[in-house]
Amino acid sequence: MDLSSDAAARVLVFIDGQNLYKTCKDLFGHPLCHPHLLAQHLAGPRQATRTGCRFYTGRPDPEREPMKTRNLDRRLDGMRQSHVTVVTRTLRYHWDWSPEYVLPRPGPHSLPQEALLRPWQRSREKGIDLILALDVVELLLTGLCDVAVVVSLDQDLFEIPRALANLKRYIDRPFRIEAAVPVDQRRAKILEGFAYTHQITPEVFEMIRDDHDYSVAEEFWQPPEIPARLPPRQPERPGPGPSGSAVGGGGRESNPPDGDRPSRPL
Repeated sequence: MDLSSDAAARVLVFIDGQNLYKTCKDLFGHPLCHPHLLAQHLAGPRQATRTGCRFYTGRPDPEREPMKTRNLDRRLDGMRQSHVTVVTRTLRYHWDWSPEYVLPRPGPHSLPQEALLRPWQRSREKGIDLILALDVVELLLTGLCDVAVVVSLDQDLFEIPRALANLKRYIDRPFRIEAAVPVDQRRAKILEGFAYTHQITPEVFEMIRDDHDYSVAEEFWQPPEIPARLPPRQPERPGPGPSGSAVGGGGRESNPPDGDRPSRPL
């Protein structure tokens, strides 16, 4: 089986939600997209079985940030209805100092700045990248998918292909690990170690973007109608690669299984 294009290949997409949010906001001016539509795009022709999608994100403490929690929960509920497996961990909080206004970015010619600092509780996501990485390794090792696609620019996750290469002798099936990253029009990004790096271009983002407002007041809230599938288009076809390896530098490779259908949600 050619795991880069075979319709029977079981694809599972792992999305680092906060990383994708920030990168899309910076590159495309809009942070939200539909994870299940992104997963369909990344699977391409490999959709004889439903493409699995797992979305990982920190969740605010509802006691500290009730409105942010409510807004996020609305969005996550829509994902679950679209068969996305949502994995959350409560954000950690610590006291920090914050200037009253946003300081300009520093540079070699920046002028000195004065600012009044006020204490506040800064939220921080902890453990999400570790959970995502462990899930990728577990679900490939146990044969619950053939192709894992990691959507993130978090450099900690770049260790996943290396770990799988070290574990290759324990996997008696072909498997393949790919990456996907948002990019602008100027240049492509190739992540070392992955068999293929999908480019989430502005054109791709327009097909998957989520324009719903999840912050409206309770009395005006209506659960959005979420599209089930991408609009028809010619799918991207990842380059072929040799079976049996998770390592590949910039563009080719393959590896993973046939086995029982997943006994846990993908």
